[in-house]
Amino acid sequence: MEKERYLQLLDSALSTHEAMQYHIESFNFFVENTLQKIISSNSIIEPAIKPTNSKEFYIKLGKAELLKPEITEVDSAVRKLMPMEARIRDLTYNSPIFLPISYISDGNTLMEENIFIGRLPVVVKSKLCHLYGLSHDELIKAKEDPYDPGGYFIINGTERIILTTEDLVPNNVIITKEGREGILYSAKIFADAEEVKVPHVIFLSNNNLLYISFGKLKKIPIVTLLKALGLENENSIKNDIAGEDEDFKNIMDINFEVFNPGTEKEALESIGNSIHSMRPKETAEMNIDSLLLPFIGRKKDSRNVKAEYIKFVVKYLLSYEREGKEVYKDHYSNKRLHSENYNLDMLFRFVFKQVINDAKYNFERGVKKDKIQPPQYIFTSDQLTSRLTSALATGQWVGGRVGITQHLDRKSFPFTISNLRKVESLLSSNRENYEARDLHGTHFGRFCPIETPEGPKIGLTKHLASLAKISEENNYKEEIVKRLKDYGVKAI
Repeated sequence: MEKERYLQLLDSALSTHEAMQYHIESFNFFVENTLQKIISSNSIIEPAIKPTNSKEFYIKLGKAELLKPEITEVDSAVRKLMPMEARIRDLTYNSPIFLPISYISDGNTLMEENIFIGRLPVVVKSKLCHLYGLSHDELIKAKEDPYDPGGYFIINGTERIILTTEDLVPNNVIITKEGREGILYSAKIFADAEEVKVPHVIFLSNNNLLYISFGKLKKIPIVTLLKALGLENENSIKNDIAGEDEDFKNIMDINFEVFNPGTEKEALESIGNSIHSMRPKETAEMNIDSLLLPFIGRKKDSRNVKAEYIKFVVKYLLSYEREGKEVYKDHYSNKRLHSENYNLDMLFRFVFKQVINDAKYNFERGVKKDKIQPPQYIFTSDQLTSRLTSALATGQWVGGRVGITQHLDRKSFPFTISNLRKVESLLSSNRENYEARDLHGTHFGRFCPIETPEGPKIGLTKHLASLAKISEENNYKEEIVKRLKDYGVKAI
């Protein structure tokens, strides 16, 4: 009886939750949300050389349209491309991208075209795939295995998967006890704001001095940074961090006494001088606004919130140091799994910026010759297509990362499923990383405790448990902020 109930439960779970659905949903989210967000963030192109008789001129990008995969034959006939044909003919199963481009001069539209800018490789059985929504019999007619899970790309006829990667939670505070000479404790924040990724480290030295490092700015005194962010009242800073705690008050008094940050202007100049800038105040402001905690904001009006956040982290750090505690980074609440959306976001953002720069250069070259070239001549579709295809074919990604994609192994059906549900840690397999390799209690129900390779990758390569599901990305940020305000949460 127990066995029958178990099998009934398993059958119900597998019928409602497809094994590869998270790969497919992640790609769908990229196509429906992230891709347009990347285009919109680069929607205005301002050439350095403007056409004659134009005081204000810019190129505007509109909303992208993606069609389902198609192929143009030698006789110029265009028809839909099915996954099986792509495999047999060594083709890439990809979708054409069309983008409206407008030339705006002094508020008037000079020219507008909907042009082809390149092709995006498509995940099999995603919403862009011709197999999406087909029944069991329709899949057989399309010459497909009706039990094939999908969730992979077809690049030059070869099935490739984007590996799910494991990384630390971005924009979270990880407090650790340091073994480095002169440093007691540190608070690490892996700041991630889509276009900008900047690691931050706030650390407490042996002599109770507090510093922060981010970007090119190394070992900046915390009190100097807080002054540069506009907090002039030293007593207010001490009270916010220390409260009634005498030990914390003494630590803050030591920092103000040693560093003597002065006024806001003096603090900014001190930060700028630390990287030997010719314009120290402007350099410090640029670094603070664009690189300091970019997920909070990247404009001057976000400085106050950044200051409050830094005070919170400092208090958090001092509390953990006194109690001798750490944040255990290998606890899975401090980890995140990244699949198609995250990796394609990183790749497409990088490649699209290069396409924009080339378009800008081609337009300026035409203006020098007193010609305004139509949009179809300044945007080259080959670059976007070839770079996306190359990255997926080789696994060589932005930022020097390698092995992001792998060949889908078809030894057997269970092996294929296992291959698609593989999770790779970004940690180097050449280092010990003993704790990261250990089986942790938070893996229960999420990862298989047995399936991991022997050798250098043991514990770093894992496989999702049979019924484990990765939560889907969402766009609920604005709704969450609204709800918080409705509950009485006030802005800083």
